[in-house]
Amino acid sequence: MTRTFHLLTGEYPPDTGGVGDYTEVVARGLVERGCTVHVWCPAATEAADGTLHVHRLPDVFGAQSRRTLERAFTAIPGCVVLEYVPNALGARGANLRFCLWLLRMRRRSIDVRVMFHEPYFYFSWERPWRNALAVAQRLMAAVLIRASRVAYVSTVAWLPCLQPWGSTAMIDSPIPATIAAAAGDGAIATWRSTFAAGQAGALVVGHFGTFGDHVGRELAGAVPAILQASPAARFVFIGRGGEAFAAGLSRREPALGSRLHATGTLSRTGVSAALRACDVVVQPYPDGVTTRRTSVMAALANGVAVVTTDGKLTEPVWRDAGVKLAPASDPAALAVATVAVLADADGRTALAASGRRLYDTRFAVEHTLDTLLRATA
Repeated sequence: MTRTFHLLTGEYPPDTGGVGDYTEVVARGLVERGCTVHVWCPAATEAADGTLHVHRLPDVFGAQSRRTLERAFTAIPGCVVLEYVPNALGARGANLRFCLWLLRMRRRSIDVRVMFHEPYFYFSWERPWRNALAVAQRLMAAVLIRASRVAYVSTVAWLPCLQPWGSTAMIDSPIPATIAAAAGDGAIATWRSTFAAGQAGALVVGHFGTFGDHVGRELAGAVPAILQASPAARFVFIGRGGEAFAAGLSRREPALGSRLHATGTLSRTGVSAALRACDVVVQPYPDGVTTRRTSVMAALANGVAVVTTDGKLTEPVWRDAGVKLAPASDPAALAVATVAVLADADGRTALAASGRRLYDTRFAVEHTLDTLLRATA
């Protein structure tokens, strides 16, 4: 019997965004497993590709969307999975009405699930105006847990945030890479030549991301130290925002400007090629690496040695093998760890292989699909 899934998401390609990319990877994986999938998104481009159907919602999870979805769930019964990021539901991040509506759907015996990519805003004295929203989002999470037959979490770090709100079964479901190892040797060699700029024996260090303020601060402290300690090293910033970040760093450290490169926004295949042209990828996170970070998953899936950070949210799995860890929010320690990896060619090869094994064993999309399908068998 063909299984049907309704995936509800706030973003979907061609719009860029980690949740949208994740939803597409999962949708296509379910179709390959023989399922029929309907994706519902306010910003979607209507499309049908075999048993994958993409539908544009009439508003951002408002009254018209609820009516549209209710008709669809009745006409095409199936498992409903909300890809939950609170701010993606509209209503300025406080769409409690949509959450209550999902609870009503569950009480009508519809198989509702929620994938918690993020749970809610934290309380903060730095941004006190957001504390009211933090309260509203906790209410949303509580309602959604009660609406769910099963709840999934992108990292076990979210379990203490969510378990007090209900007894629904919660399953750890790490985010797989949305950048597959799809690049050809020619594209990899081209990027490698660009990054090395004709320097024999050059070592290429990369970072993949969007260069937000928090990660940017970590990089701004670590990159100069890495390049000063490793004269053969070149640093490349991969992804949207990398060009502006490289330009700013070059202004502050003009002596390093010729050793900095940025790719700008790339296709998924382009990102794969740029990552695989690197000797090591540096992925700092202020709260520590977790299984919800698609940027680190991309590096692991593409077989690149990874240096990342161990912080308050980092799960134990990262401390066993697969990555080189440095303390979070310590750019000097991050630089020291990276320089050590650069200096050890055999160790770097072993680290890359260990990371790929970790990814295949614990994080690959096949595990995500197995988790979803086990609960619908």
